[in-house]
Amino acid sequence: TGNGPFTSAVLGLKYDAKKIAVRSVTIGDVYGVNSANKAVTPFLNQNGKTFVSVIAADDRAGAASGVLAYVEIEALADGLPVINFDRDVLNFLTADGKNFAVKFGL
Repeated sequence: TGNGPFTSAVLGLKYDAKKIAVRSVTIGDVYGVNSANKAVTPFLNQNGKTFVSVIAADDRAGAASGVLAYVEIEALADGLPVINFDRDVLNFLTADGKNFAVKFGL
């Protein structure tokens, strides 16, 4: 398991595709100004799942705190949108390719 700064992340989101559509993903400020607000194309965005890799534009390590990504959704039906992380597709990597352990709070 890694213990240095992370340099990339993969996020997986799950939701009801009849109620929500993910329209765009942009990088937050965690990698600094050179990467912030850049659009990222998900490698999967269908059937209620969106998977996306978030990598710094200049190989910069992620900060200890900040916004990793902004996800723009469109409501397709009335009601409260519910989006969950897909725990099987959520990981953070160090520069040498080691995974971080990710804990979820209740």
